[in-house]
Amino acid sequence: MSSENKEGYLRGVDYGDPVVRYRGGKIKRLAELFAGRKLGISNEFAADIFYLFYLPVPLLREDDPGGGEEYRVLRALKDSPNFPIVKSRTIMDSFISSIAASVFLSEVKLLEEVAGKSKVESGQMDVNENTEVSRIVEKALTTVNIDIENVKKLKSIVEGLEPGSTSQLSLDEDVAEVLKLARDIDVKRILEMLKGLKPWELGVEKKKRRFKHGEIAGYEYGRDLERIVPSNLILPSEVFYTRFAQRKLLLYEKVVEESLGPMYVLLDKSGSMDGVKITWGKAVAISLYLKAVKTHREFYLRFFDSQPYPLYRIGRIYKPSEVLKLLDYIARVKGAGGTDISRAIITACTDIRTGSIGRESDIILITDGVDRIAENMVRYNLKKTDSRLITVMIMGDNENLRNISYKYLKIEKLDKAGMLRVVEFD
Repeated sequence: MSSENKEGYLRGVDYGDPVVRYRGGKIKRLAELFAGRKLGISNEFAADIFYLFYLPVPLLREDDPGGGEEYRVLRALKDSPNFPIVKSRTIMDSFISSIAASVFLSEVKLLEEVAGKSKVESGQMDVNENTEVSRIVEKALTTVNIDIENVKKLKSIVEGLEPGSTSQLSLDEDVAEVLKLARDIDVKRILEMLKGLKPWELGVEKKKRRFKHGEIAGYEYGRDLERIVPSNLILPSEVFYTRFAQRKLLLYEKVVEESLGPMYVLLDKSGSMDGVKITWGKAVAISLYLKAVKTHREFYLRFFDSQPYPLYRIGRIYKPSEVLKLLDYIARVKGAGGTDISRAIITACTDIRTGSIGRESDIILITDGVDRIAENMVRYNLKKTDSRLITVMIMGDNENLRNISYKYLKIEKLDKAGMLRVVEFD
């Protein structure tokens, strides 16, 4: 395609504006990265594709100002019956629009062959060529639609699912990594299991303790003058002092919300977990991460089989790149090996006791329970760290784990309902 054109084809867009020039150059670089080769397109054309996806009502110039195949692509894209469907997901979203434009340009690279055969005489375009352009544009739009659907799901996970919960995050520098994850088969399976998960479905517990300088939670009787209700002051002196002596003054009951301890997930990756079990377990782990974000808790994840694997941590304040690495790590792990649940739990307790994780953690064990448990040793370590063990038993049963668990959940059907039972364990 032509790279000589210095003016784009959309009305109302200032192609000399530094922001527009930067946007066009970025889209072109991303498209070349996705295509795996250099593309003969102009920055202005790349910017046009972006703004077609981004702007609510982009206006295309009616004439063909010497653009040839580039203009035909824009016209075919704007007139496509599938374009409004895709645009409903990209409009006024610069991140999603950037991915849509970049993927589209990487998919229509075959138009260069069409351009080489182009025959435009006296402003008349060859009908067969227009038909071929439309066919390629429709095919590219299909790919764009699939990619951005998964990208939006990943974006919601990175941002904590709930709008505005982590507005300080920016994924603009991680476009390539996000698209790579969105196209990963294992990630797609996990996202399918998470489909339809809503912010309000994530169980949110609030731990409070009494504190005289906290928030008002109700009323009670006593004689703490710092919490006295003003109506007491209109009582006659004899009545006031009598009630004071009897601890019957009306007081405000005040509490303060305590910060919750970390959430530590142990996920069994042994051979017996391979297949749908581990995929469901991974989806649950991500759901628990979303809950940790919502409740401002640190999140820890460790896979295990016959031995524990490296610990992955996401703090209360994090970067999007850290979350993307976590998702990539979760997706890459495959089910294989033996099982040593006792060793995994004791390792988690050691992390809590000796590291910076802190006490009063929730240890969520996700397993099918095919193992014998050193019950006394595990119970001792849990007590030493004041940790709660929540066992999620996937299509199995283990009496020892039942005995030592704060909560024991048996999951017989690996669906969203079972997932929510785990997330709402408190």
